[in-house]
Amino acid sequence: MFSQKKINLQQRKNKDFRVHLISVLTSLVVIGFCTNIADAASVKAGYKYQVIKAIAKDLKQRSKSEDLEKLVEKSSEFIAAHPKYKRVDEVYFLLGNALVQLDRVDEGIKVLDELIENYPSARYVERCLLELGLAHDKLSQHDAADAAYEKLVNHPKYGSRALAKFAKQLLEQDKSERNGELPKPPGMGMNPREWIGKPALDFHGTDLKGEELSLKQYRGQVVLLDFWATWCGPCIAEMPKVKKTYEKYKDQKFQIIGISLDRSIEPLQAYIEKEKLGWIHYWDNSGKVGNMYKVRAIPSTFLIDGEGVIRKANLRGSALETAVAELVKENLAKPAPKKEEIGSQ
Repeated sequence: MFSQKKINLQQRKNKDFRVHLISVLTSLVVIGFCTNIADAASVKAGYKYQVIKAIAKDLKQRSKSEDLEKLVEKSSEFIAAHPKYKRVDEVYFLLGNALVQLDRVDEGIKVLDELIENYPSARYVERCLLELGLAHDKLSQHDAADAAYEKLVNHPKYGSRALAKFAKQLLEQDKSERNGELPKPPGMGMNPREWIGKPALDFHGTDLKGEELSLKQYRGQVVLLDFWATWCGPCIAEMPKVKKTYEKYKDQKFQIIGISLDRSIEPLQAYIEKEKLGWIHYWDNSGKVGNMYKVRAIPSTFLIDGEGVIRKANLRGSALETAVAELVKENLAKPAPKKEEIGSQ
């Protein structure tokens, strides 16, 4: 009897041990499964992040509106799916910056604000604060821009760094002159608006069709001198408006001379052909014309009247078409200059 009880007790112990062992093994399997899921999710997020980085890198070399749109799409999806990813702050910055470049400035501001509010200690807060101020300045919301710049200047971690110095310079600048671009270092050229009222400087070269080109040969016409490049996001974002203006006024003594600052000619030619840009194009590979006009940022535009005087500069969006319409109307009302007058100027 005693032996049977002892046997039954031992059997119960063995059964309990087996149940416990199964429980432990099950837990280990579940933990391993969850770990694998977490690892897989992390790998998936890492892959998506690398795709976003690759698009951003390509944009630095050759900015295209379709790539900016792709960056916006991929970044928005990433933030929604992986809000706790270790580098999500960088994705926020890339998204906000791309939206501003696409002239979806209000959307860009919302994204930058969200990062600053939800991730106050993230490393990209520094860049986002400066970008936020520039975006507000682009919309002439200068008080809101000041708030962003001041927050950067007074930031306990970033207040002594280079971007904060830019913010301080912007705070010291006349608000009416702030247009959403970084201030140029001292001695780095003129603000394009400083050219207004001055004679446009003539230059000579060969356009992309192999024909002789000078500014003087278009005297009597309104000319838009447009400094740009295919790798420049804001330039590409402005292109639809430039095309629309050209098509509307090209038969009314209006001409555009595009001065490309591209690093090589192949992407320039490919873009012109793809977008069917019908105006005159000059590849300023030596920087000769850009240096003449002291261009240090693009896009830079100079609107020149029929007498060769710069009347407007740095025109963007609807302001470009409005200014061209006014100057074309004024120019058409004047008698055309005689050939000998053109030659003597």
